[in-house]
Amino acid sequence: MVTRNILNNQGSLMFVKVELKERFHGEIDQHVEEQISYIESGSVEFEVGGVKRLLKKGDIQYIPSNAEHRVRVIEECVILDVFTPLRKELAK
Repeated sequence: MVTRNILNNQGSLMFVKVELKERFHGEIDQHVEEQISYIESGSVEFEVGGVKRLLKKGDIQYIPSNAEHRVRVIEECVILDVFTPLRKELAK
């Protein structure tokens, strides 16, 4: 399960808090916006462009524009995402 809360969206930036439950395994995602994900708590496996990384509290993952990516939750987590430009489909 995924819970998103938009904390701020001004100018060309969007700041989003994402809560992911244990055992969540996301589908491959791809979008034009650049993304930086900060792991606030828990642990996840990020796959970006076919490369997998295990991330825990305090780690950061950069996702370039149009890169295929997905996440698999290892331990229930909170991720802070920054997007540029704004992800309009999330702002609705």
